[in-house]
Amino acid sequence: MMPYDTYRLHRAERPMSPAELQCADERAARLASAVSSLFRAITRPVRAADGPHPAAGRAGASRLAEPATCRGAMAG
Repeated sequence: MMPYDTYRLHRAERPMSPAELQCADERAARLASAVSSLFRAITRPVRAADGPHPAAGRAGASRLAEPATCRGAMAG
């Protein structure tokens, strides 16, 4: 076992505060959004042949910076 593995085990077993959980959820949502945008960009040429998507008229989600509440919550 590498020295870093013990820290990873500690972090995995440590209970997270509600603020840390919310920040982790927000980060996961941002990651999913980024992957989804990449997937949409890759599949756009295929979808262009099929016609517009029903949700194409919706305004896209804005790319906001990480909220100030999350910056220090996971710093420990």
